[in-house]
Amino acid sequence: MKPTVDYRSKVRRPAWVEIRLDRVVRNVRRFQAIIGKSALAAVVKADAYGHGIEEVAVALHRADVRWFCVSTAEEAHRVRDVLARARIMLMGPVDLRDVPDLARRRVVFTLFTIDFADDLDRLARRLGHRVDVHLKIDTGMNRLGVLWPQAKDFVLRLGLFRGVHVEGIYSHLATALEDRTFMNLQRRRFELCLREIHRIGLVPRIRHLANTGGVLASKAFHYDLARVGLGLYGVAPSPGRIAVGLEEAMIVKARLISVKWVEAGEGVGYGLGGRVRKLTPVGVVQVGYADGLEWRLGLAARDARRNAYAYYRGRRLPLIGRICMDQCFLDLTAVADEIEIGDPILIQGNDPTHGSIGMWETAEKIGTIPYEVMTGFGKRLPRKYVRA
Repeated sequence: MKPTVDYRSKVRRPAWVEIRLDRVVRNVRRFQAIIGKSALAAVVKADAYGHGIEEVAVALHRADVRWFCVSTAEEAHRVRDVLARARIMLMGPVDLRDVPDLARRRVVFTLFTIDFADDLDRLARRLGHRVDVHLKIDTGMNRLGVLWPQAKDFVLRLGLFRGVHVEGIYSHLATALEDRTFMNLQRRRFELCLREIHRIGLVPRIRHLANTGGVLASKAFHYDLARVGLGLYGVAPSPGRIAVGLEEAMIVKARLISVKWVEAGEGVGYGLGGRVRKLTPVGVVQVGYADGLEWRLGLAARDARRNAYAYYRGRRLPLIGRICMDQCFLDLTAVADEIEIGDPILIQGNDPTHGSIGMWETAEKIGTIPYEVMTGFGKRLPRKYVRA
């Protein structure tokens, strides 16, 4: 039986994610200034890297972004539902059963097989108009795309399918700024493909190669369109590099829900993984690995060199013991005289009141990348948006 009250819209959690859309907009302005006359395509796949695909897409469209890149049919529909006129490119493969609805909604497909070209050609005849595609060339990543030495032959075969309109051509960089040699090799291969297909009469209107790293590397990678993902959310493509003043947009906070004074020598949490050496005020906050706070941070906390912590008003609160499914433990020694139950504590991100814990900083503690950290904070944590 359907409840008469939507209780889910009324409940509150003592942990949440703040998304600073104003920072996202400032980040995109920085990239627009770098690429100049090239257009910017915002990569909003994976729920805009955990930031919220609808909210981010609308904010970016208001900031003059007209292209949006997604990886799934669902993501394409979600962007189209909020942006009637935006250009949406589906970069991943798609189930044929989903193609007609996507085509009717003017989603641009990625093409890298002849079989898909045949399917789109037959659909175009039924719809009464050509279907836009961007031809993907594999210049060295060895994931999706037509292998670059085979691009010319592939394009010759495409001539059989009049309903397929090759609006664009692109490739994807396998390395970021840490390997510019291979980036340049991929660009040379891409240029070779462009020259060969031009000779046989195909001149796509839109060429694109750059991701965030490509944009920052050189204007030679910009072409007509630049696909910016990680940088939009304020994170540089490699650690230890401050890229054009980017501002991280995601902030995770949790309220203090309990304090216990733990005697010297006692353990804290599962497996008594956190041993205290002196009488210690131990706080509990209601955010755990089910919310995206990596369990591995509890292991990092044992290693003084990696030093996992949270922040409260500029003071570090070391993480103690294992992270639970729903909670974690913090050493409150530095703030015992002032912190109170209900006070917010910074778990991740850059907050002017509390401090800064960067995405790369967290990622390096647990041996991963910022993409995993960002997308890991799931929808169990409510989102609060700060708009531009």
